[in-house]
Amino acid sequence: MTTARIELPPKLIPVFEGEADVRGSYGGRGSGKTRSFAKMSAVKAYQWAKTGRSGIVLCCRQYMNSLDDSSLEEIKQAIEEEDWLRPHFEIGEKYIRTTCGRVSYKFSGLDRNINSVKSKSRILLCWVDEAEPVAESAWRTLIPTIRGEDSELWVTWNPEIDGSATDKRFRKTKDPLYKVVELNWRDNPAFPAILERQRQRDLETNPEYNHIWEGDYKTIVEGAYYA
Repeated sequence: MTTARIELPPKLIPVFEGEADVRGSYGGRGSGKTRSFAKMSAVKAYQWAKTGRSGIVLCCRQYMNSLDDSSLEEIKQAIEEEDWLRPHFEIGEKYIRTTCGRVSYKFSGLDRNINSVKSKSRILLCWVDEAEPVAESAWRTLIPTIRGEDSELWVTWNPEIDGSATDKRFRKTKDPLYKVVELNWRDNPAFPAILERQRQRDLETNPEYNHIWEGDYKTIVEGAYYA
């Protein structure tokens, strides 16, 4: 029996182990969290299809005017990176689904289409990327649609406001079935050289370095004037 190997930042390994209602990660640029969650969503889709499960992987963002604003391309690239995973998916310009047709990806923006999520067919997994601006009212609408006993919610975001709805619900919780970790550039074994050069420049010149790269909350309010 052949065993497939997936490379993840070590801090994410416990997030994907065992049972959980929510799996997530927050932090700054270059951590690899988005690509890792995209890849693991495809692994889960493959596993469900192999066991005869049918349903959708729903990928949400707060703002999504078109598929160009979605996680579609990130997931495509994550699948293409794994030679063993690619044959199990049909990938088109606007779609991703398992070759057997049992599991497919859907994409939705929460700012305009939150109520349409209620009508989605069996949601096996809902992944909300760039989740910082999602309002509490949206979470209250979205979470009850994930009804399966073994369905999961995944959340990834770059923190901005201490006490935001996402921050309070997923970072400050003590729920043992919420597996959420902080992940930053130094936690990514594949952190690329070009990003390291950008990080060094920001370290010297950007007052929001800690927010951008270290996952800290924002300290500068957009639109404010500083003499």
